[in-house]
Amino acid sequence: MNKIITLLVLTSSFFAFSQEADSVKITKSPKLDFYWGIGMQVNSFKLNDKLRASGAADIKETMPEFLLGANIFGEQFSGDIEFGFLYSTNRANNTKSKLLGVNARLRVHYNLIKTENIALTTGLNLSATGNNVDVYAANNVINLNDLDPMNNSGHISLRNQIFYVGPSASFYAWRNKAFKLRLNIAYEFAFTNGKWKSDYADVHNTVKEIGNNRFILGLIIQ
Repeated sequence: MNKIITLLVLTSSFFAFSQEADSVKITKSPKLDFYWGIGMQVNSFKLNDKLRASGAADIKETMPEFLLGANIFGEQFSGDIEFGFLYSTNRANNTKSKLLGVNARLRVHYNLIKTENIALTTGLNLSATGNNVDVYAANNVINLNDLDPMNNSGHISLRNQIFYVGPSASFYAWRNKAFKLRLNIAYEFAFTNGKWKSDYADVHNTVKEIGNNRFILGLIIQ
């Protein structure tokens, strides 16, 4: 009888432990992916008002962006650390302009929809951008026999830094396949002054880019 009672107690304990283990939710560790992509920025620059008034080539306000980054995707939240690189040129009235820009972006999202193959997330973008702009005469000549800076002109070099914040959303396709695609969209608000400066001269009558917001689109392969 004692053996039967002991067996019943052990059996009951086993089933109780099994039910408790089944009730525990098993969570997966967040998944980290590195990615690259191409994007587009639709921007505006108050500096362009000055360039156009002077008859100089302005900065293109729609330009491509090359993207590199790392994405983490968890049970409820996802996010990115991303770097973007911009380059554009323009020409008008025998002048040229060139912009070189670098973006550092942090994206924090809540996972609204998540299945094996697709996901939809929304949240916030935080970005820091540095721009370098060169405006110069298209027929400018440098005489290597006369390198006195006072005798060589026709080149303007400007730079600025600006921070952005704004809402964003991401759509994931083929999320658990070897080849994954993601579409990112965002609207970023410029909240620092973004004043144009120069490493080579004092800038008079400068302009500030605060309030000049931008639309961001990116197609990601990871």
